[in-house]
Amino acid sequence: MSTSANEGWNLVDDDAKVLWREYEFTKGAYATTLAFRGADGLVVVSPATNMPDRAFDALAEHGEVRGLVANNAFHHLGQASWRARFPNAESYAPSEGLGALEKKKTGIPYRRLADLGLPSHVEYACLPGFKTGEAFFSIKTRKGTVWFTGDLLTNVHRTPGPPIKWLFTWTGSAPGFRLFKPGVWFFVKDKKALKAWMLDRVAKDPPSIAVPAHGAAFEAPDLAALAKVQIERM
Repeated sequence: MSTSANEGWNLVDDDAKVLWREYEFTKGAYATTLAFRGADGLVVVSPATNMPDRAFDALAEHGEVRGLVANNAFHHLGQASWRARFPNAESYAPSEGLGALEKKKTGIPYRRLADLGLPSHVEYACLPGFKTGEAFFSIKTRKGTVWFTGDLLTNVHRTPGPPIKWLFTWTGSAPGFRLFKPGVWFFVKDKKALKAWMLDRVAKDPPSIAVPAHGAAFEAPDLAALAKVQIERM
């Protein structure tokens, strides 16, 4: 994967326009934005907050942004600035998270993510078992299948200081490609259903690259096996 001269955007696949970029959403805490080619323009998942204008312009060279996805009720902080930069874009979220997003009173109108038109090389699912929804994407590229794994499987290397750092270490949630156990504890109501769905997905649609909502994209020849090991820890 190469870092484009695109102000921090990392290009995974040019045909499918798969790019990602990390951002700092609060001091010492980082998240990741994913972009890919949708049905009529770019779709951006977990749109970054505190984005410099140059980074917006660099992404726009790959296409017009038409969809802004809050993959859950927490990854919404960049919505207003992205809508200002791309006025033709609409905001989407899993239907299970719409109520929680509305309570935040941000003034952003969200549509159901199921209403977002996607091309044939992209699949979307709302992961079962989450209390307020968690979006999952599978994108076919020349390099293999790219998964967006949200807050379930992360690749955190830069952790906040104690006590959060201790929590990550104690739960085996960092460093590296790991099941994010605190998220499972707090946000998953049916671990059995979620685990079964994810294991089935690994078998039927094995990933080559994972883009998490926290941490850099992770690529490995045995990624499917590594993902299975982490899912089994649920």
